[in-house]
Amino acid sequence: MDLTMFIFLAIAYIMVIHFAMGIANYFNVFIFLVYFIIGGVIGWYLGSYLAGFVFAMVVSFILWNDISM
Repeated sequence: MDLTMFIFLAIAYIMVIHFAMGIANYFNVFIFLVYFIIGGVIGWYLGSYLAGFVFAMVVSFILWNDISM
């Protein structure tokens, strides 16, 4: 996985979570963006953007809060 694929998948994941799961406010979207930026940095450091993507997904699921469905 290269950087452009990581960015595409991160945007797609955030859009699905935002629209399908109903994130209540825009601050949570900003937090999700920060998770994926950190995941991208970790992926760059490890040489595997897939590892960074999985890290960002796991962190976003673990730290999920204030979601109204």
